[in-house]
Amino acid sequence: MAGLLGVMSVLARFGGQGGGRGMFWMMPIMFVLGLIFVFLFVWVVFSLVRYFYRSEIVPRKPVPDTPLGAAQRRYASGEISGEEFEKIKKALTG
Repeated sequence: MAGLLGVMSVLARFGGQGGGRGMFWMMPIMFVLGLIFVFLFVWVVFSLVRYFYRSEIVPRKPVPDTPLGAAQRRYASGEISGEEFEKIKKALTG
């Protein structure tokens, strides 16, 4: 019993279960661990939302390709020049 009281006295003096000066170093560590936990939680939620938003769980209806849309796609891929695109656009829109 006396040995247990001696151990508890030493722990209390140097910041064991009794608190004191030993708790001072734990506060910044707990703060940093809390920040890490919050950032990890936000990252996991963001990643899951991005994964499910991009995945094809619900099939999307294909957009019907219009002549102007086809010309825009060809212009964007470099198949036709800007002048050709403008000619096609003018011909299609009037």
